[in-house]
Amino acid sequence: MALKFRNVWGSQGSNLDQQRSDLFRISIALPPVLGGNSVWNNNIQFAVSKFAFPDRTRSTIPIKYLNQTNHQLGADTPSEAVTMSVRYAFNQETASILEKWFWMTSHPGTGAVGLTSFVKANGFMYWLIPNLEQVEPLPINAPAPANTMIDGGRYVLEGILLVGLKPSDADMEQAGLVNLDLKLQIDRYYPVSPADLRVAPFGSTVDPAAGVVGI
Repeated sequence: MALKFRNVWGSQGSNLDQQRSDLFRISIALPPVLGGNSVWNNNIQFAVSKFAFPDRTRSTIPIKYLNQTNHQLGADTPSEAVTMSVRYAFNQETASILEKWFWMTSHPGTGAVGLTSFVKANGFMYWLIPNLEQVEPLPINAPAPANTMIDGGRYVLEGILLVGLKPSDADMEQAGLVNLDLKLQIDRYYPVSPADLRVAPFGSTVDPAAGVVGI
């Protein structure tokens, strides 16, 4: 049974379900020497199993005026690195690409240190929304519907550095898949547009950006 924006308990008036945290994808444009965006999409993207947004806060500067203290905007506060798990078993090329990226920050053999602007990357994080149309009954042996997931909220990831890379421990006493844990330092993230966080329901002609002023 398919589902295309049909929901009785989600956000009122939107016909959209609440966003699920486990339906997402990440696309990172790796440094050009590693092949750019297509390498991530073909070898790494669908192997990512978790993405934790870092805390996002901004400092303020207290200014005393007479007997009052007013605050002015300051700089972004430093964020913690994001730990992600990549399934090595999904594609062994994933491990090779990530190792090359990690070597660019500090080569283990020569000790050379990479230029930060050369090894940094940018990317996107997309929440995904089911996009299946309800058809009852489905014909026997019917092909799978196309476009089963569409992009929901879109976030820009700026200034991505691979600051940690570790394979899971080798263990003869317990069988399991080999995973790679990588830590990404992200300078900042933000929606492509605040209006992108609202996805119009199926069949709607409403412009998501309508009514948004100054953005």
